[in-house]
Amino acid sequence: MCVEVPGSPRGPLAVSDVLRNSMTLSWQPPLTDGESPLTAYIVERQDVTSPVSGWTRVDRLRPHIYQYTVPHLAEGHRYMYRVIAENEQGRGAPLQTRNPVEAKSPFC
Repeated sequence: MCVEVPGSPRGPLAVSDVLRNSMTLSWQPPLTDGESPLTAYIVERQDVTSPVSGWTRVDRLRPHIYQYTVPHLAEGHRYMYRVIAENEQGRGAPLQTRNPVEAKSPFC
């Protein structure tokens, strides 16, 4: 048995419940775990509104969680997200949102 990194989580990486300071992400588990149980999902974001914008880790989730509400967003900022499956061998390829999503009040 050859242990490898897991596959990418299956998408699309859906964004819902968009508010001025939070939004919810959801995804499906990867088709392959790399012959080793998943240890976590890593959630990262990129604030594309910021002039110096790189990927930053938001949270590390237990491997049975497929939905996460991202807190502490800045209203009016636009965010890209990615989710990465991890096992004992390392991290697989990320599943990423296709377009930035703006944190805004749903009533505007």
